[in-house]
Amino acid sequence: MAHALETIIRNTDKFVIIGDSSEKRFPAMSYHSYTKVGKQFYCLDLGGLKESRGFTKGGKIYHSVEELPDDRSDLAIIWVKPRSAANAVEIAHKAGAKRIWFNFKTGHPTAVNRAKALDMEVVEIGRCPVLYMDEMVPACRAHTLAVKLTGTYKRPPQTDPHAKRREML
Repeated sequence: MAHALETIIRNTDKFVIIGDSSEKRFPAMSYHSYTKVGKQFYCLDLGGLKESRGFTKGGKIYHSVEELPDDRSDLAIIWVKPRSAANAVEIAHKAGAKRIWFNFKTGHPTAVNRAKALDMEVVEIGRCPVLYMDEMVPACRAHTLAVKLTGTYKRPPQTDPHAKRREML
């Protein structure tokens, strides 16, 4: 039986990743991994980055909800500093997201509570969606193996922002 997070990320295309390069929270490795395996997504950078950086340089970046294509799904992956997460939730809601996945060090209680107040489903707080894809780049495959060895991979989705962190392993 597939893990609930596997089902979400493997069956959702054209989701929105919200990052903020001005806070050094641009999801470059995730961007690279999604691009390399052909996963369809849209990256919205609140910091004004003109194009992707990291291993996949020059990729498309959006700067506002209005620029995003209309065919996006209802999932938003938040990749900002905790102090900015509530704002990112507001932007995700404006973009039509009904589900939120808070990535590493993003799930601030205020942001999680705001998402719930907006009737958005919080699907995970802390783990990277790339861990649950069926294809990934070698670096992500190594991280996934480490997560599986620790037993964290199989744990149910974490939706309590006050729970002990289990983000990297």
